[in-house]
Amino acid sequence: MEYTVDALSRLAGVSKRTLRYYDEIGLLAPKRKSSNGYRIYGAEEVDKLQQILFYRNLDMPLDTIKQVLTDSHFDSEKALLEHRQHLLVKKHK
Repeated sequence: MEYTVDALSRLAGVSKRTLRYYDEIGLLAPKRKSSNGYRIYGAEEVDKLQQILFYRNLDMPLDTIKQVLTDSHFDSEKALLEHRQHLLVKKHK
């Protein structure tokens, strides 16, 4: 199944502007662009968006999320543990 920005934003509960911004910064590129210039997202991009939203829900910065998702050598477990520690410190302040 394929989704336009509008359809994916409604499905995921994020704004269309957010999806466009994620494309701008190279975090979530569309599967393709239609002949009229619409961004088209497929199942792989929907899965990636779910991961992004999971990390955002943990208040993880977008640049860290990008590293987690794109760098095969990035230690995502270590990043999550460090981020957890940061949240715990923030909670106790």
